[in-house]
Amino acid sequence: MKVARSALIAVFFALACLCPGMARAQAQAHMFHFQVCNHTKVQASVATASYVSPTDDRYVVQGWWSVGPGSCQWIGYFPQGWFYYYAEQTNTQQIVWTGKDAELCVQYPGPFERINADNYKCQSNEVLRDFTVFSISNTTGTFTWNLN
Repeated sequence: MKVARSALIAVFFALACLCPGMARAQAQAHMFHFQVCNHTKVQASVATASYVSPTDDRYVVQGWWSVGPGSCQWIGYFPQGWFYYYAEQTNTQQIVWTGKDAELCVQYPGPFERINADNYKCQSNEVLRDFTVFSISNTTGTFTWNLN
């Protein structure tokens, strides 16, 4: 009887340990990997706006990730769905990779991360930038943005 009870307790704890891992795997199934390839001769700084998580439809705006000239950089994992991105030449903004889909405040010098709220006004250390939007489907595992 003690052996059966000990075995049941061991099985219970094993299952309890698996549950967070299963939840994490399920959440990652709704994520994509964002990569930026910089095909130019200048250093680029990248900012993004994405859902906070697969279960939270608020947006988080964040940056700056640095991508060297002639290189590709994995930026991170983001929730699938509407995804906004912007890049500029590091420190000079002489070259920008911009869109016309959404204006979002970015912070200088950064790094920065904030939840975007309706009617958000840029702070004194922030500037509006024009982001591009792309709908990342639930079958997309990797999205690569090429800077030319």
